[in-house]
Amino acid sequence: MEKSNINRIIRKFLSARFSPETEEKVQKWIIEDKDIEAKEKASLEYWNELDVKSDPGTYSALERVNLRTGYNKEHLENIVSYQKFTRIAALIIPALMLVGGILYYMPFKNEMMEISTAYGEQKRVVLPDSSEIWLNAGSTVTFPEVFANDKRLVTLDGEAYFTVKKDTTKPFVVETSQLSVKVLGTKFNVKAYSNEAKVTTTLTSGKVEVNAPSRHPHILQPNEQLTYDKETSDIRITEVNTSETNSWMTGKLIFINATAQEIFSTLERRYDIAIESHSMHIPASKRYTVKFLKGESKDEMLNLLADIIGFTYQQNGNKIVLTQQ
Repeated sequence: MEKSNINRIIRKFLSARFSPETEEKVQKWIIEDKDIEAKEKASLEYWNELDVKSDPGTYSALERVNLRTGYNKEHLENIVSYQKFTRIAALIIPALMLVGGILYYMPFKNEMMEISTAYGEQKRVVLPDSSEIWLNAGSTVTFPEVFANDKRLVTLDGEAYFTVKKDTTKPFVVETSQLSVKVLGTKFNVKAYSNEAKVTTTLTSGKVEVNAPSRHPHILQPNEQLTYDKETSDIRITEVNTSETNSWMTGKLIFINATAQEIFSTLERRYDIAIESHSMHIPASKRYTVKFLKGESKDEMLNLLADIIGFTYQQNGNKIVLTQQ
């Protein structure tokens, strides 16, 4: 393309004198590999002339083109001298004009966010819609940087307590390896560790729809808990005290009709320890109900469990070996 035509197009584009339809075509032309040097030179010449044509509206094109690069109006208004601004613009406009165009036409990449907690750790997570998650130890939550237009999808491996911001146009969905929990605005707990046989959903307030493989949806009411057995596919819904079932958030540990292995697994995650119980024989049908208050130490818990379940133990670092009494 002839230099005179390039100059004319660049000047008209930077002064915002194209229609929106034509401007889009020009923007695509700007980011093409052809005539790069000529385009840069034309833009430099245009901005250099602003020293003698200064007008408060002359930087609107720069702001419009480069908004996505971070050089927005707030940045420009912080420049004390307008004369100084025009000289700075003359240096940065060629590169930023191209970068801005590339970003504008590049497909939006919605990154996936993954947040995990180690054993012995809990974490608060704020989602893109301002919903909140309390993530229990040994858990991972994954969600997009920006939620889709039709739903808010979160995946969970582990345990988390959700406080969901209500939005009837975008259902909130929590997916685990076995269950899918759909809500509009509520507070609930999901426990779905991949290495445990059961998955539970406990509703504090609102209403949720729980979907299990090859089963019809179940609607939970407040203070109800759905338990799904991965091995048998059985589903059980019981009424619970949510202050007890969600006690992990307040530092307490409350087990109701739990197996010994479920208790040991919880202690492993809470205290970042490894409990070896291979030499013990505890019937799978045996259930225990025990409550530990906030502030009770790991040793206090183990000593109480030793009396209830019937074992002795030795500790070496973070490894605890249980032996049948």
